[in-house]
Amino acid sequence: MDNENNEFFSACGGRTGGCSFQANDGALACVPGSGDCSPVSILEAEESSFHDCNLIEATRAIKEILAKIPQDPDGRNLSFIRTGMGTLLAWVDHGAEVVEGAVTGEDDDATIAAALKLKNVTFADAAVN
Repeated sequence: MDNENNEFFSACGGRTGGCSFQANDGALACVPGSGDCSPVSILEAEESSFHDCNLIEATRAIKEILAKIPQDPDGRNLSFIRTGMGTLLAWVDHGAEVVEGAVTGEDDDATIAAALKLKNVTFADAAVN
């Protein structure tokens, strides 16, 4: 899956890079930061005690599904957004400008859940459906 459609993209996925998501007015972007946003990349490994045949097959199936997703017409990258509630698959503009007041991974779970329009998550003794 070719997602390298902007200059900042490779910095988000590298060992030394890292980016953070920011949600603002319905848009989702990544800026340099803590690493709670990363380009989609699923690794394959040989069978082992921690990566058995079931996980090998699941990995293949997930990669096949992801490979069938057409490129985003707006040029955004398919990315994983990690929150305290779980991981979201999303189209993200990597390398955007920092927006003052945007919702980020540093915000509380309720604020993040609302900004990302998450469904069926539980946090701090409350649920979002």
